[in-house]
Amino acid sequence: MNNLSLNKFDAICSSVDNGIILLNKNLEVLFWNKWLEIRTDIQSSDIVGKKLTDIYSNIDEKRLTRKIVTALKLKSPTFYTPQTNNYLLNIELSKIADKVFDNMIQSITITPLDIKNELVILYIYDVTILCEINQKLQNARDELLQKNQEMSLIFDTTMEAIILFKDEIVINCNQVAIELFNKESKLEIIRKSFSEIIYDKKIIETISNNPTETTIYRDDCSKFEAIVNIKDTFIDNQIFKILTIVDIEELKRKDLLLAEQSKLAAMGEMIGNIAHQWRQPLNIISITASNLKLKKELGQLEGENLDESLKLILKTTKYLSNTIDTFNNFFKQNKEKSLFNLKENIENNILLVISFFKEYNIKIILDLEEDIHVYGVANEFSQAFLNILNNAKDALVQNIEDDEPRLIKVKTKEINENIKITISDNALGIKKNIIGKIFEPYFTTKHQYQGTGLGLYMTREIITNSMKGSITAENSYFKNNNFQHFGAKFTIILPSNLD
Repeated sequence: MNNLSLNKFDAICSSVDNGIILLNKNLEVLFWNKWLEIRTDIQSSDIVGKKLTDIYSNIDEKRLTRKIVTALKLKSPTFYTPQTNNYLLNIELSKIADKVFDNMIQSITITPLDIKNELVILYIYDVTILCEINQKLQNARDELLQKNQEMSLIFDTTMEAIILFKDEIVINCNQVAIELFNKESKLEIIRKSFSEIIYDKKIIETISNNPTETTIYRDDCSKFEAIVNIKDTFIDNQIFKILTIVDIEELKRKDLLLAEQSKLAAMGEMIGNIAHQWRQPLNIISITASNLKLKKELGQLEGENLDESLKLILKTTKYLSNTIDTFNNFFKQNKEKSLFNLKENIENNILLVISFFKEYNIKIILDLEEDIHVYGVANEFSQAFLNILNNAKDALVQNIEDDEPRLIKVKTKEINENIKITISDNALGIKKNIIGKIFEPYFTTKHQYQGTGLGLYMTREIITNSMKGSITAENSYFKNNNFQHFGAKFTIILPSNLD
């Protein structure tokens, strides 16, 4: 390109509101317009004659070259989309408080200019504002979706049937309502009138004030007893009625549901424990078998070595078999009470978690009396005991550093006609403002995806109802190796009277 042509090119390119770079196939810069000078603080005289990648090391040279060659061969524009950070040239944006991006987001078009001399023009368009708008719209959509999901989760996970009315006509309902009225989908309930849901007109007049017990009839003439309540609510300046229905029979099943939820949570813990518990024994079997195979191939397998290896494999296999029995006992559905050895029960339970606890450098100290027998459901007691252990483990990991001692002490003692079990830890104790709430259902201090809030609640239910005992929690000191340790202390009192 001669000087006259270049001057005309410069004049034209200086008036456009985008970046223009003239490049050859080797990525050497032949032209750099004013738009780029202003935004990059790089003058044309400082970059012309140099390779673009020498100035901007972030550019994928091979990919950009490939795009330029393609444009020259096809004699048509190609489009280059930066795969990292969405920019070709790292042009920092001014510091604006609510800006989304730190660097200018760019759209790049590569247009052939001179096929013979292998010259192309790079058009650089600032699309930051558009991307910011799209990003903010996406964030808003994501936030709205999250809120809708949260509302839907609340709507569909409550134990109450919820029916939403507008002008006395059903416009929405939750899954509980669908199931309560024996329907296949909400379409069978939507558009029904209020009186078609609640047939008793006297009830209609009274339920707006207080929850009322009534009989609700279904389309198939079946009925159920329920507690019904209705409230007015305002949404977008419109009045809606929210009808809630609680199946009284469902209330009776609440404790069973909580128990099942707690059992599932315990099962999740156990599955994790199984993985940790079996890792080392399986490695032992694998390594031993591999050594036997290698010695056989080398002709070094002797009878003594074979016997020792087989004994180790059999011993390890027996250990795995015993843990299977322990796991099975934990999950069996037998609810019949029987006499079981407390020391053996606790030791077997600890075997389930010890490998997992060791990974967190947690030491379990046992002070267990011999020949204490408890009358109750053994696997339910196991669930209660493991709930306390896991609660202590979580507190220790959260509050005590890895290089500090993490301790759990379990002590049993028979006193007169009672059996006393204490589980103490050194996790610095339970906060005073929550210690009175820890046995409440769904109360948890953990992240929503880490805890159900049912562990300690079910522990209390098992101890008080199934075992006819009591459980308390307090903050206390305990001594180990002449050192005083402070943390939570759970005390279980069980009757020793077997009648």
